[in-house]
Amino acid sequence: MAKAIVSKHYQRILNQWPVDLLRPEVSFQKSLQKRIDTQLKPSPPPDQNNVKSNEAQATVPTPIPFDEKGELEQVNVLYSFLENRYQKKVGLSMVDDLDIVGIS
Repeated sequence: MAKAIVSKHYQRILNQWPVDLLRPEVSFQKSLQKRIDTQLKPSPPPDQNNVKSNEAQATVPTPIPFDEKGELEQVNVLYSFLENRYQKKVGLSMVDDLDIVGIS
């Protein structure tokens, strides 16, 4: 249930995230989608063919446990970027930033 809620938040963020026109080859959306696919989708039951082995022993990869609190904290940070909370809190604008670095 918790994974479904976190997944819905990530999907909402993914749909609202702006496209970077300056760097179209670097897509935050693709990175976020990969995270959703690997961390939040139900994992298939362990398969005997999915065994990594070396000459000493065979081991099955251990899945990363789901951390609901940590995921919700990350979702909150992404929402804060989407909603521009930091710019609103500090009160900076693009013009102010350009004046600071000496561009007018």
